[in-house]
Amino acid sequence: MSAMAPQYQAVTLIASPSYPNAIAWSSDNLVAVASGHIVTILNPAALDGPRGLVGLRCSDPFPIGVVNREDLFEPCLVPTCLARDAEPCTRSISWSPQGFAPNSGCLLAVCTVDGHVKLYRSPIWEVCDEWVQVADISQLLFSYYKTINFGEDNGSHLTSLNTNTEETEVLGSTCELQDPLFRRGPGQRKRKPPRVDGYIYDGNKDDLDASNDADFSLKSCSKSKKKSSKKTAKHRHEPVSVNGQGSTENAKASLSSNGENKSLPLITAKQYACRDACLSSLVVAWSPLVSSNDKSSSLLRHWCILAVGSKSGNVSFWKLYKPEYYTIDAGVVNSDPMLIGVLQAHKSWVSAITWEVSSEGSSKSSLLLATGCSDGSVKIWLANIEGLNRCTIAEEVPFALVAEVTTDLSAPVSSISLAVPARSQYEVNLAIGRVSGSLETWIWNTCSCKIENTNACHAHDQVVTGLSWGMDGYCLYSCSQDNSARCWIYHGNHIEEIPVHTNFPESKESTDLSEVSNRCFGLTLAPGGQMIAVVRGLDLNLLDQMYQARTQKAVVEFIWIGGQFVGIPLDRRIDVCNTQSTIFSSSNFLWWGSNILWSLKKYENVEKGLALWDVVAALQGFKKYAPTFLETLMDMWISALFSGDPQCVSINAPSFSRHDMLPSVSLRKLHLLNIICRKVMLSNHAQLGPDAENGNDSTTEFWNTLLIRSERELRERLVGFTFAAVLKRTAYSFNDTSTENSWFPVGVAQMDSWVTMNDEVHDQLKYLRSRIKDIGNRINSACGYSVEETCPYCSAPVHFESADVAICRDKHTLTRCRASMILCSVLQPVWHCVCCGGMVDKLLPQSFFAMQASPLDANQDEGSLDLSGPAVPLCPFCGILLQRSTPVFLLSTSPV
Repeated sequence: MSAMAPQYQAVTLIASPSYPNAIAWSSDNLVAVASGHIVTILNPAALDGPRGLVGLRCSDPFPIGVVNREDLFEPCLVPTCLARDAEPCTRSISWSPQGFAPNSGCLLAVCTVDGHVKLYRSPIWEVCDEWVQVADISQLLFSYYKTINFGEDNGSHLTSLNTNTEETEVLGSTCELQDPLFRRGPGQRKRKPPRVDGYIYDGNKDDLDASNDADFSLKSCSKSKKKSSKKTAKHRHEPVSVNGQGSTENAKASLSSNGENKSLPLITAKQYACRDACLSSLVVAWSPLVSSNDKSSSLLRHWCILAVGSKSGNVSFWKLYKPEYYTIDAGVVNSDPMLIGVLQAHKSWVSAITWEVSSEGSSKSSLLLATGCSDGSVKIWLANIEGLNRCTIAEEVPFALVAEVTTDLSAPVSSISLAVPARSQYEVNLAIGRVSGSLETWIWNTCSCKIENTNACHAHDQVVTGLSWGMDGYCLYSCSQDNSARCWIYHGNHIEEIPVHTNFPESKESTDLSEVSNRCFGLTLAPGGQMIAVVRGLDLNLLDQMYQARTQKAVVEFIWIGGQFVGIPLDRRIDVCNTQSTIFSSSNFLWWGSNILWSLKKYENVEKGLALWDVVAALQGFKKYAPTFLETLMDMWISALFSGDPQCVSINAPSFSRHDMLPSVSLRKLHLLNIICRKVMLSNHAQLGPDAENGNDSTTEFWNTLLIRSERELRERLVGFTFAAVLKRTAYSFNDTSTENSWFPVGVAQMDSWVTMNDEVHDQLKYLRSRIKDIGNRINSACGYSVEETCPYCSAPVHFESADVAICRDKHTLTRCRASMILCSVLQPVWHCVCCGGMVDKLLPQSFFAMQASPLDANQDEGSLDLSGPAVPLCPFCGILLQRSTPVFLLSTSPV
């Protein structure tokens, strides 16, 4: 993919990235860029709007011990003593799955060059643009190592670390990988660490390893520092503190700290180097969302694992559970990361980590972990989810080494990516990018446990800075420090490069900065798979020094990829229309249609969050420039959505046949239907383009009627679910069963009034209402049942007349909760849906959104309802993530 690929929009950054894999796209549609001393957070739907940021600050070194002054010039301590990274810089970032922040958003893990890892959340109630720290992983890791004395009591753990320090290989390659990319030009030679005056290099193996793990460029000592070094050498056996993790203190500063470090233990130089390597983190990666039953409470718990790789070759694993409840009001939501184990994965620096879920062709899923190392090796680990679920303390994690990639290439690994292709449940695709610019693809067979190399080529001229599988492993995207980004697809048993051919007309006007960019630092795919984001550094010498060079250091390009052939099976039934269009070719229509239908099909899975902004944006572009093609495509989609048979339902079919099918459609499909209706087919888009055709009034009426009927069906299901929950809680009280962890329904009286006002509701809903009436006075113990409502402004009584709004006697207009029909609070913040605009005060349980069958189905028994799950901030009519209404000058998410 060339640098001139069709853009959606490009946005500049005030700071440039320094390390590979510098960009990540969250599952709730936010883009984070590791731009030097800050992490910039963007909303792809409003690139010209407000941004969020994570401001990095220098962290204090860990008090791991003191060494004698004569040991300061030991080879293993030279890198630490000469570290000169005064400014903080982001090294690695990773988004958690959706649902782990207090507002059910994503957490952001940030690893800095000083080796510290911290977790951040969005400023939900702080009303600011800087994200809030929620956990310090490095501090927790230090506390763990301190309790076990860094594993030195039994000697086993320390022995492995010492071995790691003495067996590190590939000095030149390691320095090339770990040195920040912006410090080296494209043709610049690798710099050798200079010699330190006053030390004799005898050329033995220990001396070679002294700077092998250096995370910086060593500089010559000035004359004043030479004198200081000689002066320091005269004081024998005097303990001093050595500050690791990028400390800038010199030997003279260490002299003044003797009194402050008397409580620290005196350790050897190698002990200090080993401890420092254990605490120096390099890369972070979140696992996919995992669900399992809690052994103590028998409840279904959702959790994920954060993997942190370090210089020692260790990978620490941190389990994080979803919060027990979600809030957008100021409060404390306990969800602390828990260390479940440390794995000695490699003998040198862990430079890349990635996760994937493997079903192994059975009902039991497993987690796959791939780790890359600076010595060029890559390993695949397999862990059983049940085994990980039992891990509650720091112990030996149940990861088994199932495959190892060993080649003649000694170049360090800079990026890796895993994918489980949909076409084969027994194969796992592995892509490896190296510092040398080479790209390798491997296939690991889960049945035979054999790994086979399918491709090895010199894909780029410099460091591979980003890799990502797309379309379930059908295609692979790569980018490099040589400023190139490419797409690859499987052709037989090998991969071949394909050009990007999108020509999407909705590309917004923006300054083309591709000609002045000089490096590519990473790429990432949108949740819907129709777009990629690429971050590039800018050559400041080619910019206007007065107006551009000061504030434009990097650029993020958003590029459409839906209009290219990416290897997925093409749907030949797509009627290619607008053949005379000057914008689209016949191939473009076929590729766009197949890719969009593939993405929408993936969203029918209830386990996948509804963040399909890129799909909606593409469809909105077609509505403007090719409405006939859009109508044809949506006709195919709606037909398959209702019945799975495209011949059964179409826009031209009688309306009663479509409406009669609504009760049999799953809840997720109805949510997708509402999103497409509101954001695409019935949206107030800009006037039609030059190649567009006039819209069809009958088509608009069809979609409007379909939306009304769909929302009516959803409301009846919501009321039916609430009534069934009340009946189940009532049955619990008869059986003396605890309802402590059960969802508590509210607004039952208002729903009763709504059913009374609407005679054309489902017969099963009327039956459930009659059973609710039979409960009598006992209903107050099973739910919130309050008929009387008062205006919060004038205390006048409010009568139920509509499920959406209410008007009191003094004409105060009040909003009703879309989930419970009660009046929304005016004193506390309420949840807001950016799709339908509805407000939600009381959240629904996760089980409501996971239901495949309608609760109004006569075969459904209320006893089968699962009310034990937590209430989640999802819109009952759109299924997307709810959020707090924020001022226009603050960053917000746009799932659609």
